[in-house]
Amino acid sequence: MKKYIVFMILTSVFFCQSAWADFYKWVDENGETRITDYPPPQNKAAKDVEVHKAQTVPPPVSEQADGAAKNKPAKKADVSLYTKNNCPDCDKAREFLTSKNIVFTEYNMDDDANAAAKRKEIDDGDDVPFAVINRSQVHGFSDKIYEKVLKTEQ
Repeated sequence: MKKYIVFMILTSVFFCQSAWADFYKWVDENGETRITDYPPPQNKAAKDVEVHKAQTVPPPVSEQADGAAKNKPAKKADVSLYTKNNCPDCDKAREFLTSKNIVFTEYNMDDDANAAAKRKEIDDGDDVPFAVINRSQVHGFSDKIYEKVLKTEQ
C-alpha cells in the first residue's frame, strides 16, 4: 500500500511538472518582437533573445495581493488574431481570448484577401493562428504563452 501511495505521488509530481513550459522572446531581423514556445530559427538573424524558463513551483500568492490584483484595472490589450477556416487551434485561440473578456480583431485569411495581405506586411508566414498582442507576435496557440504575453504587456 505504501508503494502505491509513493507511486501516485511521484506520478502526480511528474505530470504537474510537464504543464510548465519555457517560452522565448526575441527581436527578428525586421525589428518585430516575437514570443513563441520554440527558440528563434537558426537561419534567421535574431537579437535580444530572452529565454523565460518555466518555474518549477508556482510562486505563492497571498490573499491580500490576490485581492489587490482583482481591484486593479487591467490595461486594455491591442490584439489582432489571424485565422483560417477549419483550424482547431484558431478556434482555441478565439475561445481563449473570449473567455478572458479580451477584445480582439479577427482577420480570416481564407475569407478576406485583404487580411492575407495585411498579414504578409507583418510576417511572411501563413501559419495560423497568428496573433499580434500589443506589437508582440505570437505564432500558434498555447494558453500559457497567450497568458504570459498578455501579462508581460500590461
